[in-house]
Amino acid sequence: MEDEHFLLLFTELQRISAQAISDISAMDTDELVAFVERREEIVCAMKPYLSMISSKDKQIIDQMLKDEQVIVDRMYELKNEAGEWLQNLSTVRVQQNAYKQSFSVDSLFIDHRK
Repeated sequence: MEDEHFLLLFTELQRISAQAISDISAMDTDELVAFVERREEIVCAMKPYLSMISSKDKQIIDQMLKDEQVIVDRMYELKNEAGEWLQNLSTVRVQQNAYKQSFSVDSLFIDHRK
């Protein structure tokens, strides 16, 4: 019974990993988060079976970790995109705030830029 449960978990881990790798270019942040959360659930459920993992299974896991580097690279790519977006947003806010200073109602604002 324990062997069957471990095998189901291991097969599910392989399946979701292969699916994520094949769909990586189309995956957005939410899909990556869902993948990582599901993967974490499976790995936590597999912990009681660590003593049952054969050397063949360990080799498969090592290969999966190497293959999943594509996923890690995509996560870094999305992180960098988000950082650039936040930087641009900050720049826009600074530029907007230059024109949104509090002036008295009767005053005039003259822009001397060319």
